[in-house]
Amino acid sequence: MKDPVFRREYEALADQFALVKALLSARGRAGLTQAQVAQRMKTTQTAIARLEGGRVKPSTRTLERYARATGHRLVIGFEPMKVKATGKRARS
Repeated sequence: MKDPVFRREYEALADQFALVKALLSARGRAGLTQAQVAQRMKTTQTAIARLEGGRVKPSTRTLERYARATGHRLVIGFEPMKVKATGKRARS
């Protein structure tokens, strides 16, 4: 994390990592396998693996279906961006 290029690239993926973590947590709390979630969503286990692997950017509709399949509801929010020491907002 000391390398500024690495840190910038890592931070650029932070939202994607957070989404993957949220998906895996929801499925874990539900006690379901990828195949079970896929069956409930009427899709394939491979599609769920791609979704949970962060290899695709899902639509809101897909996230809603995943939430329902795992017994959750989708909540979307906005958070303010971090402020740099210069007083300017940093891109998240």
